Amino acid sequence: MNILRLLRDQAKDYDCSVCGSNHSRSDIRVLGKLESAWIVRVTCAKCQTSFKLLVVVDEHHAAITPVKEEPERPRRPAVTADEVIDAHEFLERYQGDVRTLFARRDKVRTTETDPS
Repeated sequence: MNILRLLRDQAKDYDCSVCGSNHSRSDIRVLGKLESAWIVRVTCAKCQTSFKLLVVVDEHHAAITPVKEEPERPRRPAVTADEVIDAHEFLERYQGDVRTLFARRDKVRTTETDPS
């Protein structure tokens, strides 16, 4: 049984829950196998949202039953060279301590106005 062929055939019956695009062109990768179950990652061809499925294959009927869907967070774009240079220049000029640098802005304002 060619599991990828079977999954690609079934994918056309499902749409992305994020953008609504049909999964017929989505990237399907088998991550592993556990007895009669396969761990599969599907990445939408349109919005790049990925999710994992535990797919149980009933070999007597050649049917696929998705058991568990676990959506992944969309990936953030990579940091650009300009952003790295900007951060470097900012840190060169920075005069405060590390706590102030990484403190949440609302906490910094509170501590600056708090006389105690």
